[in-house]
Amino acid sequence: MAMDLLQGGELFARIHTPESNGIEEHDAKFYAACIVQALDHMHGRNILYRDLKAENVVIDNQGYCILIDLGYAKTVVRKTYTMCGTPLYLAPEIILSRGYDKSVDHWSLGILLYEMLLGFSPFYSRGIDQNSLFKRIARCKYEIPSWSDISEDAKVLIHGLLVLRPTERLGSLAGGDADIVCHKWFRSINKSALLKKKIEAPWVPVIASPTDTCHENWDYMEDKYEEALRERPLSKREQESFKDF
Repeated sequence: MAMDLLQGGELFARIHTPESNGIEEHDAKFYAACIVQALDHMHGRNILYRDLKAENVVIDNQGYCILIDLGYAKTVVRKTYTMCGTPLYLAPEIILSRGYDKSVDHWSLGILLYEMLLGFSPFYSRGIDQNSLFKRIARCKYEIPSWSDISEDAKVLIHGLLVLRPTERLGSLAGGDADIVCHKWFRSINKSALLKKKIEAPWVPVIASPTDTCHENWDYMEDKYEEALRERPLSKREQESFKDF
């Protein structure tokens, strides 16, 4: 499968750096607007994405977000029941096996928005096991810290997305995805200009060449892999491959 080379790296790398976690609200708003437009496009065609997370949002050469990895994407007219996705981003209805629709993407959007603005997941705590994590999600037990300086509009959007009942969640009301696209928090984003890529991105990757992968960790992982192969002694079967030399 041939795809465009996206050389800006994962959104995850913008949110989490060795120096800090989380990004400025202005930057988060731009990235979230890109993601919302992508989800709106898919939902308009009855496609559920089902694996929205920072690692699956890649930045292109112009600094715009692109959703990748549609391995869990599925055409769903009413509801589906498959248990899939990434634990930290799973909606309560998936965990509780109650059947779900596009509202699970809206929940994951709320998680990602929280992560961008605050630097961590709303239901995660150090050392938590998966069962405890799922219990917190199923109870929708989270809060926005008092020390947070994010705007009231951002808080309202997060609270509107992280709603326990799917039918009461923003994006599943009468206005559908338009309730998110046209939310007050996105008022400063010109939707037409965004779609035409006429808005200046908060960060544009410096690309040295068409094959530059400096913003990815592929080279690092490849070097580590090669180093491990060099240090590992050959197995008996591998040694037998050289018996005639």
